[in-house]
Amino acid sequence: MITDSLQRRAHVVNYSTTEIPTRKDIEDILRTALPLVTSKQKGYPYQVHVLGPNLERSNKLYNLCEGNKIETDEQANMGDPEKYHANPGLYHMRSAPWTLITTPMTRKANPFHKARFEESDSLWELDSPTFINEENRESCAVEIGMLAKAITGATLDKGLDTSYNICFPHLVHKWKDFPFIRYTPTLMQTIGKADLYKWQTLTEENRKLDTDVSFEDMFKFVD
Repeated sequence: MITDSLQRRAHVVNYSTTEIPTRKDIEDILRTALPLVTSKQKGYPYQVHVLGPNLERSNKLYNLCEGNKIETDEQANMGDPEKYHANPGLYHMRSAPWTLITTPMTRKANPFHKARFEESDSLWELDSPTFINEENRESCAVEIGMLAKAITGATLDKGLDTSYNICFPHLVHKWKDFPFIRYTPTLMQTIGKADLYKWQTLTEENRKLDTDVSFEDMFKFVD
């Protein structure tokens, strides 16, 4: 059942630097996850860049993300230097053996939808860089989220761990050290074997304060 795997997910603080998943492990996870999702008109207007074990690169990604957090605070006239502390929610980035960076990507229609669009003289927009990077981000994010959840399930089934990150620069030129990034990333997801989870760093009192939304607040039945 879905709960058997997904209820075991916990946000990672540190990944093990000795128990490192192999490329085959990651390929198995991704090959399991992909058939479990679909896309509007099977367009799949995104691509997942899979970065393997490289601690120097992982640290560079962490610094990029933490720097974005600092800059965001500064722009909001916050971020008192005397109160500053690094965001623990980003720590998983620096020890992650595997990092997935998902970005928009142009796609041509498959043969079936190409014919349908030509028959109706309709515009296929997913081959436009401007459209996929600027006008389709919300729709694309929904599909990327579904893939991320499928990857999560496949990861947990292998006895591994995964965490997410959306705190990163949204200007492509700030990704200059990662030249494969052509469009603003939508999601980053890390995979490895956890050494430490977020819940383990909290006191019992703080765990009680770190609440989830209630069922009633999330779901409103409308007559």
